[in-house]
Amino acid sequence: MKTTVCALFVLMVSLTAGHGARANDRANAHLATRVLLEKMAAGRFDRVDEIYGPGFVAHGSTGDFNLEEDNASAKAWRAAFPDLSVNIERTVSNDNLVAVHWTMAGTNTGKDAGMPGKGARVSVQGMSMFRFSKGHIVEEWTLVDIASLMTQLELGGGT
Repeated sequence: MKTTVCALFVLMVSLTAGHGARANDRANAHLATRVLLEKMAAGRFDRVDEIYGPGFVAHGSTGDFNLEEDNASAKAWRAAFPDLSVNIERTVSNDNLVAVHWTMAGTNTGKDAGMPGKGARVSVQGMSMFRFSKGHIVEEWTLVDIASLMTQLELGGGT
């Protein structure tokens, strides 16, 4: 899955090659990283109105989710991994799209989000792509290296 995540990132870079970084691109990239650093890593759900626009949709592997459902899922992940940390590896932005390659790490001590809660330390990579409208996120697509996550949980911990 790491190869897939990296390949997707390289594709995003190649699609945006030649486009200069504009102020709007930088602002959107900053807002996209806030989702991962403030909401996911720090559990700051009090600022979602600053980040998301009306009609937000998160497109997931099992369907589409509104902001309330997306926040509930994020809270379940934080409950499953109370020491969750997120490192931003790289971002690519072009016009109204931002791709963020990230690494999440934490200890699975909670039994939320379908996790066993057996104390395994894990580290997984993922990529999120955000679409912006009027300075707010209105759509999100996220890929997580679930195979690596499940392997680490099964084996009792990762890197």
